[in-house]
Amino acid sequence: MVDTAQLMRDATQALTVTAEIAPESRALLEHRLAQIAANLDGNPVFRPCELPDTHFMRLVIVDDPRRELPALLIWEANHDGRAADYLAAVARAAPAITAVFACCAGYPADGTGDVERWVAWMRGHARRAGAFYSGYRGVSRGEVANDRLVHDAVRDVLDRGDPGVLGGPRNELPRRIRDEVAARFPDLDLSAPGDDEPRWVIGKIAALAALLALAPIVLALAPIWYLVLRARETRDIASAYARPIEIDPAVRCAEDQVTQNEMTHVVDIKPGAFRLATLWLVLTAIDVAARVYSVRGDLGGITTIHFARWVIVRDRRAAPLRRRHRLVFFSNYDGSWQSYLGEFIDRAAFGLTAVWSNTVGFPATRHLVTGGARDEEAFKQWTREHQVPTQVWWSGVPSSTVQNIRDDIEIRRGLARGLADHELEAWLRKL
Repeated sequence: MVDTAQLMRDATQALTVTAEIAPESRALLEHRLAQIAANLDGNPVFRPCELPDTHFMRLVIVDDPRRELPALLIWEANHDGRAADYLAAVARAAPAITAVFACCAGYPADGTGDVERWVAWMRGHARRAGAFYSGYRGVSRGEVANDRLVHDAVRDVLDRGDPGVLGGPRNELPRRIRDEVAARFPDLDLSAPGDDEPRWVIGKIAALAALLALAPIVLALAPIWYLVLRARETRDIASAYARPIEIDPAVRCAEDQVTQNEMTHVVDIKPGAFRLATLWLVLTAIDVAARVYSVRGDLGGITTIHFARWVIVRDRRAAPLRRRHRLVFFSNYDGSWQSYLGEFIDRAAFGLTAVWSNTVGFPATRHLVTGGARDEEAFKQWTREHQVPTQVWWSGVPSSTVQNIRDDIEIRRGLARGLADHELEAWLRKL
């Protein structure tokens, strides 16, 4: 009998913890983050490499340019397993993280010493991702590392040119390679990766059933929503850029240091419940599509994104004159910033516009999805205007692209299950 709950559970999860920085500890926090960034694996404060089952992570300070909202420390991690289990493992494996969060208001005095209390505090400050995408959904950090080593081992076996491996029937080549790798590298896992196809099928059926159930309500409300949307769009004020904006030097100098790049982007959501609700609906639709359709490293034709998410950070002040909710975007991607934004514009402009047209200053948009990101120069300058420097960013796979990781997965899968003649050529090309 199929365990539906298990099939729908992802190995990779998004954790976003936001905490107010204690004003008296701001300078200390900046100093500690600078120490971490200067030597990620050998600093005396906190070493991200000690985090268990973590693909990528960042620590970033988010200030409010208008000085109305408190400064926040945000910890973003892409990890394996349930949040509660992951946080408990972090408390035990990387207790030095206390040195960072001790600079935040209300942090438990005993830090990670009381694991249960620490996990409760962190979960209380966690914010759910409105939309979350993974370039290798369902693949754990351990599998990524193992499959990289399997790939290297297969290349090593082939480079040796052993006639006992390369000779014999062509269709038995993967089996002979597997036997040789197993003999020479017994610690590697050569078993077949789990088949996620039933999970994706169940997810698609569930998404379709939910859409059909909601269709009557959507059809009834859509005309009213559209009229309100068009009225808002005619009054929206888009940013005007007479010349390129000045880019924060801390943002510029952190880019293009390794194969991968990261982006942290923060912008105010347009005032009012209508825009907040519209944004929530758009993000929910993108999240569902990312979880059950874009599951093989391809997001609308973009194949360079490791992990990305949008998070709504609500204004939780007691009695503000007007609430200022913000939308935070985190991305871990391959290649340059210019190529990344160019791909987004060419292949996913509708989706980007549907999301960010609900935020302040976005290029003029019509019908929620047209215009907007299609105005390439305005979109790029708007993006730069709201991009903030990330104080600490760590990658668990710094030398691998999404395509590298997908190839590693397919190489291990081919070894485990065998290949037909027409599949063998494609498999060998991945090597």
